[in-house]
Amino acid sequence: MKRSAKIICIFSLIILIPLGIQKLIQYQQLPDSITIATGREGGRYLEIAKALGGRVEQDYGVKVKYVESAGSIENIRSINSGEVQFALFQSNAIKSLTKYPDVRTVANVFPEVMIAHVRKGLGFNPFLEGAVDGKLINVSMGEKDSGNAVTSHAILEFYEGSQTRMKPHYLSYEQTKQKMKDGSIDLALITTEKNASIQQEMTNKEETTIKGLPLVKSLLDQNPEFDSYSIPAGFYGVHPKVLPAQNIATVAVNAQLICNKNVSPSMATLMTEILMDPEFISSQGLTDLRLRGNEYAISEGAIPTHEGALHFFEPELKPPLNPDFVEATEGMRSFLVSIIIAFYFIFRWGRKRKQIRSGHHLDLYLHQLLNIENDQIKLDEGGASEDEILKLERLLDEVTKLRQEALSSFSANDFNEDSGFECFILMSNSLTEKINAKLTRQRLCKQIALIGDCIVSREND
Repeated sequence: MKRSAKIICIFSLIILIPLGIQKLIQYQQLPDSITIATGREGGRYLEIAKALGGRVEQDYGVKVKYVESAGSIENIRSINSGEVQFALFQSNAIKSLTKYPDVRTVANVFPEVMIAHVRKGLGFNPFLEGAVDGKLINVSMGEKDSGNAVTSHAILEFYEGSQTRMKPHYLSYEQTKQKMKDGSIDLALITTEKNASIQQEMTNKEETTIKGLPLVKSLLDQNPEFDSYSIPAGFYGVHPKVLPAQNIATVAVNAQLICNKNVSPSMATLMTEILMDPEFISSQGLTDLRLRGNEYAISEGAIPTHEGALHFFEPELKPPLNPDFVEATEGMRSFLVSIIIAFYFIFRWGRKRKQIRSGHHLDLYLHQLLNIENDQIKLDEGGASEDEILKLERLLDEVTKLRQEALSSFSANDFNEDSGFECFILMSNSLTEKINAKLTRQRLCKQIALIGDCIVSREND
């Protein structure tokens, strides 16, 4: 039994150890290449994505491919399908995440601020008023499949209500700049980081001005995914004129770095380390990350956080084995354990069958015990006898040796699993007590006879 168990254990280790090492290496090593989805030229998605990719290539030798995209919705689709491994995403762009089960969050990166650029000379507040001649207000919403368009829809829905005062146009940054210049667009709603180049360009254009959002508190009550935000006066310039001229009230929503759930934990941890590196934060002007650190980066969201990012933010919760590694090898481990258990029961069944065919391994000891039992029955029948005392002592020794031999031949498991062993011990103990009782009577009888002979001899004297 012990030898068979050792063979099974060695066989299992021979199979498990190489496979385990292979899987562990797979989940710990960095990939040869990754793909990062970006936004359009002029937005911060493109700048930050290329900065992250540049650090990965320069410091770790991982080749990075960039895929230009329209924005958040296209990015999350590409992440979920596995076409790209990392992308930036506007957290309010998707209302339901049931269609995107393979998407994971790495960290919040920066707040995307909604800035309203109004055509100069419009003559009225486009959020609260309409044109005097009843014409529709032409609004640049951002590109379709972008988070910009989602935010713009929420803004229009709040300020328009049941009225139809605004006509949406889905335009790129370049198209928005051109149409604002020729006067065909009255209002451009641009949602990106406040210091993105497109925001700076639009602010410094002679034909545009920044307009704050009225009734912001009510807007936030109806759209809890937004946060209140204020752009300080002079943020975009002080000379020759202050831009903006006064503080601008608006709303913001977090931009998140997301990845596919199948990205190796080591790669996700590495990307988190680069993103949270103070030097990287300073070079990219990520003010919220610099001031609030981990508190801002891991604030709760609808998308689950990738295990690799959790390893960085919460190192005390890091398990000894990577969860992805454990999950990936679960099927293999279950299969091998099932094989081991099957071999064990087959071995037990074969051993039992062999025992049944060859006779119970206690039979020999039981037969010898019964022979001793029969021999002792014939003794102690006719009073004290020196020969009978010697025979009883010999039988007692035989029982003791037989019991010792049986105890040394079988393991503790044998005694636990088979009631026959208990029966043998009880029988041998009972026979020992019976022989001892006969020996005691024989010796007492002998002593009494000796005392009687002494009394008779004295009387004759």
